[in-house]
Amino acid sequence: VKAPQARALAPQLALAGVGGATRVGTSQLTLGTGKPEEDMALDGIVYPNEAWNVRGVAGLPSASTTAQILPTARGAAGRLFAFGFDAWKISAYLDKVANEGGLAGATGTLFLDSNGNVLRVPAWSTFSGGRPMPVASSN
Repeated sequence: VKAPQARALAPQLALAGVGGATRVGTSQLTLGTGKPEEDMALDGIVYPNEAWNVRGVAGLPSASTTAQILPTARGAAGRLFAFGFDAWKISAYLDKVANEGGLAGATGTLFLDSNGNVLRVPAWSTFSGGRPMPVASSN
C-alpha cells in the first residue's frame, strides 16, 4: 500500500493485536507527508529505500539540501536524480564495480553480475518518530 493507506492501516493492525509483528513495506512508503506527527503511524515498518535519503553519499549533498536547490530533485523525482548519479558513478568506476565487488551509490550498493547486468542492493529504512531512519544492518 502507499503511505496514506499505510497510515490508516497501521493503527488498525495494532488494534487487531498484530501491530507488534514485523511489518515490511515497499519504497512507496517514502512518499510520507513530511510531517513527523502524521508519519508516526508508519513507525516500525521496514522498507527498501535509496541510501541517499537516509544516510550521506560521498559526492552528493543531502537529499533535502538538493531538493531545496534543485526543484527537479524533489519528492519522487529524487529517485530519478539518485539513479542518474549512480549511472554516472558506474560509468566512471566501471572497473571497480566489475573487479572489486560493490560500489556505494545513491540508490544502494551496486554490483555487476556475471552477465554484466547492474544489480542494486537497496538501503533498508524504518520510520522512527515519524522520520525515516536507516536500519542498522542496512548496506
